[in-house]
Amino acid sequence: MTDLNLSDGEQKIFFRAGDQWCYLWTPETFKKILPTPIVIHHHGAGGFVKDGSADWLDEEPKASYLKAIMQSTGCAVAGSHACGDHWGNADAVAANAALFDALKDMVNVSQDRIGLMGGGLGGALVWNSVLGPLAGSVKCVVVMQAASSLEGVIRERKFRSPLLAAYSLPEDTSDEEAIAQVAPHDPLPRFQKLARGARLPRTAIYHGAKDENLPPHIHATPLAEALKKAGGEVKLELFLGVGHAVYAMGKDIETHLKSFFSSSLGVGTGQHLKTEQSRRRA
Repeated sequence: MTDLNLSDGEQKIFFRAGDQWCYLWTPETFKKILPTPIVIHHHGAGGFVKDGSADWLDEEPKASYLKAIMQSTGCAVAGSHACGDHWGNADAVAANAALFDALKDMVNVSQDRIGLMGGGLGGALVWNSVLGPLAGSVKCVVVMQAASSLEGVIRERKFRSPLLAAYSLPEDTSDEEAIAQVAPHDPLPRFQKLARGARLPRTAIYHGAKDENLPPHIHATPLAEALKKAGGEVKLELFLGVGHAVYAMGKDIETHLKSFFSSSLGVGTGQHLKTEQSRRRA
């Protein structure tokens, strides 16, 4: 197992996986010897990871949300640049899978305590990873103000141009042709086709009821319905009076994140240390 000079305790390291810059941030309670839960974060539009820097590590309150999740669960947090403004394309999914594989080689990953988190266009990457190379490996997912319908983005037109660019489609591509081209990568219709009983992660969807960038009736609500129809455990919260600014809710959204991840991944690492010690004595 390659640890890139990991030590016990809190640290931030940057490395490359799938030809993309990635990061790993471990909590103060991190012990190399113990199985560690992991939350992989997926940035939104304009987000980045580069050598020594990432928007979700450098900016407040973004970093405070990650820190709160780490403190409440004992998890480590990781992320990939994943080709930038990708809208969940195949290259981004491959980069996310490469990060996942690298983490398993670097850290004693707790295989049954893996979470994903994302927002904006990062939501498309979350879901295409769950439906693709990370299928069956993810315990829980949180998406905030996140895209789930590429068709909806194209028809709404507000972010049509960057989405088409992410899929190498010319600007003058018709809506119907663009929708057909991105269909294999469009999460919502893929979930809507799932048979009941599919293995799905426990999911929380946090979305502004007044979000005009990614309207909830196009993204959040039909996604929740599709997941529930397939037998998934889903919590949908539409925040009244909130637009495309769930991240700006401060302590309120932080409380939601801590509660969800704590209940999904467990609380802290002290109990895992006791469990490991007991196992060794047995």
